[in-house]
Parts: sequence; structure tokens; C-alpha cells
Amino acid sequence: MLRRFALLGDIHAEDRRLALALTWLKGQAIDAVLAVGDLCDGHGDLDRCCALLAAHRVLAVRGNHDRWLLGDELRGLTNAHQAVDLAPATLAYLAALPPTRRLATARGDLLLGHGVGPDDMVRLRPHHSGYDLEANLALADLLADRSLPLAAGGHTHQRMVRAFARPAGSPLVFINPGTLHSDYDSGFAVVDLEQGHVAYFDLVERPDDSLAVEPAEVTPLPAA
Repeated sequence: MLRRFALLGDIHAEDRRLALALTWLKGQAIDAVLAVGDLCDGHGDLDRCCALLAAHRVLAVRGNHDRWLLGDELRGLTNAHQAVDLAPATLAYLAALPPTRRLATARGDLLLGHGVGPDDMVRLRPHHSGYDLEANLALADLLADRSLPLAAGGHTHQRMVRAFARPAGSPLVFINPGTLHSDYDSGFAVVDLEQGHVAYFDLVERPDDSLAVEPAEVTPLPAA
């Protein structure tokens, strides 16, 4: 059962940032590291990323970019990886990733996905309201499952902790850890269910080209 766990957002082959995050997290007394997918298509070394995730026993899911790579789709994208250039172990790792994982936590089940639940293309953003939420059928499916108090996903590269009310019962709390992608605000999250908050951390490039982990905002979780 998860009480305190890390969430890695869209990794996009940022192997240096991933290596630092995983090394730092080893000393943080967490129960597990979870990753929301989109491991491929970026500036760095995808082979190394997959090896790091496997070595650290990260519980990852498949993102739309990972699905595209495996299906040889949209390989003309900027910084897209080509299957022919990757190690067989990397392709096997990506192929074995599930679209979602349902995990037991101290607050009940958590559904880990890339977009919203099993739909890896649905975006859920901090500012979405009104029609954007009404038309989000993937979110409606999660809300219909009253046994599901928590969900996590990525896809937007935007950090977010939001509670979505249900007609009855506890709300659904959705957490987005952001992204490791160096073209965005790069970082990750640590979710502490017993303390009731999500702590975000930045991955910062120093003047000497080294990377550092620095605390960012702490967002309280809505009461269970």
C-alpha cells in the first residue's frame, strides 16, 4: 500500500534529469516511484532512460509517444526516436508497458495513466472548466467509479492538483507531476498521503551545466 510515493511526469528521453531524480529519490523514504509515460521522443538517450527505470523498479505506463514509436507512427516529429536505432531491451521494455495501473494507497485506489485514465490523448489542464470538463468523457468515466479517489496523469506538461466533485461520495483528486522535458519547467512530485500534500521539485540547470534538485511549491491535498 502506497503512503508516500514519487510521480515522474513525461520523461521524453531526458536521461540526465531522470538519473538525478531517481538518485535523489532513493534517499527520500518513499514506497514507490511512478511514471506517467511518454518516455521517448526528446533530446536524450532513450536506451539509458528505460534501463534506469527498470533498474529502479519504477512503475511506468505507456504514453502516446511510446505508442507511436511502437507503431512506427509520426516518426517525423522533432526529436522523434526511430525503433531501428534502439536496443532490443528498450523496445521490449516499451512494449511491456500497460496503458494504466491501478494501485492501492492509504487513501484508496490510484489509477495511473498518461492522459486521463486509459485515454492517452485526453488533456486535463489546471484552467479547464465548463464545457472543457463536460466534454471530457474520460474524466466522466473516472468520476463514475466511486471506488476511485485518486488518479494521476501527464500529457500536458503542467503541474496540477485538482479535486473533481461527484454527485455523492468523495471527490476524485487528479495529480499531474509535470514533465522532465528541459524545454518546460522541469521537475517531479512527491505525494505524501499521510501528511496530505504534494511537494513539487524543480530540476535546475546550474551555470556549470550540472543539474540540481530544488524544492518548489507544496500543494495541499483535499481532505479525503
